[in-house]
Amino acid sequence: MSQQAFDKIGQAISSELSLDREISIGLSFVGSSKIKELNKTYADNDYATDVLSFYYGGEGTLGDIAICYEVAEAQAKEHRVSLESELALLLIHGTLHLLGYDHQNEAGIASMDKLQDGIMKILNFNYRDFKWFH
Repeated sequence: MSQQAFDKIGQAISSELSLDREISIGLSFVGSSKIKELNKTYADNDYATDVLSFYYGGEGTLGDIAICYEVAEAQAKEHRVSLESELALLLIHGTLHLLGYDHQNEAGIASMDKLQDGIMKILNFNYRDFKWFH
């Protein structure tokens, strides 16, 4: 993805959430073994996941997002969407977590689902069914 694509995603998130401030986020693309290690260490889940968010808060960088490129590719194929669309969705999902949204209950799922759908529409991507984990 290009810097222009990342900027467009950031603008769409900002627009949908009516953010009145700039935020800085660290972004890493990692392999399946690294994301599995991070998932086990920080979430006690022993599998390769698609995206993880690490919130720092305070001034400067809000947090970091790690996206597993291999899992993203597989999910894009499975859901018959472009890799760019899948990566955008995962970046949106991770960013929402850094901004305090979660999916620990049905209300949180509904809220994140609505926001993700709205942001994907701004980007002219179709929103695929998202697998929610509690």
